[in-house]
Amino acid sequence: MLDTSTRERKASQLNAFLNKYKDSSFSLALLESMELFEIPKNSSPIVVSLSGAPGTGKTTLAHELANAFQQVFGINSAIVSLDDFYLSRGERADLAKSIHPLAITRGPPGTHDVEKLVDVIKKLRSNLSARAPVFNKALDDRVEETRLIKSAGIIICEGWFWGAIAEPRSALVNPINRLEEKQDHLGTWRKWVNTQIARYEKAFVSDISIHLRAPSLGASIEWRKLQEEENLSANGENKPDIKLNVERFLSHFERLVRWIDKDLSGRVNIEIVLDEHHDIARVNPHKRALENPKKI
Repeated sequence: MLDTSTRERKASQLNAFLNKYKDSSFSLALLESMELFEIPKNSSPIVVSLSGAPGTGKTTLAHELANAFQQVFGINSAIVSLDDFYLSRGERADLAKSIHPLAITRGPPGTHDVEKLVDVIKKLRSNLSARAPVFNKALDDRVEETRLIKSAGIIICEGWFWGAIAEPRSALVNPINRLEEKQDHLGTWRKWVNTQIARYEKAFVSDISIHLRAPSLGASIEWRKLQEEENLSANGENKPDIKLNVERFLSHFERLVRWIDKDLSGRVNIEIVLDEHHDIARVNPHKRALENPKKI
């Protein structure tokens, strides 16, 4: 273990290579968590997981951390995104017919190729490279090409409900928003989504877990809207009704977002609470979560 002055100096170095998530409290909490795994001496890859509502910036943080780990520890990172493992449009159409029409929408539990995700994580944790599927969000479909993820000393996994557990069944009785009220009044879809969460347990391993918490669903909608506008602009497209589309899209996520913000806040190693301006309001480290690594 590092002495206090050395730890603070190392945390400062780590913080220097962060941008959007530059924060001395976060860097110190992260370094303290990493010390327990003897980075960079550990020969087995460690898993850093990132969770949080859509729009909170998990992908941005993943790439900032990968750069910081390389610069400070000289260790490469392999980034695994849950979004890459969406089922194809055809597979989700089958779910919409057999389970519920809302299952056509990508994102909620049950709409990913969990077996492939488990296989990729298993290979990376065994110091092997792996090939991940590629999902084209503009087409809302998986494409034929795959992406090579090289083996690395640190595996950064990012997914909005990474580490989630199922809600109590009693919480599913009443609809939580207009989407559930109008299109899932019997609760068939939300009960199915809730039962699907257990299928992800083998994939959702984590040594160091970080959760990004938005101040409100409205903030998440606005941030996700900005992301969509940036993506459309980069592709030379214009879509004035994007806010309405995003609001409906995130209605599928609202129930689980509210649940994981409540449940994960005390189970992750580090909770980053964001303000309305998408800046870090505070950092809540939870050292007790490290007592049970690999499972959040």
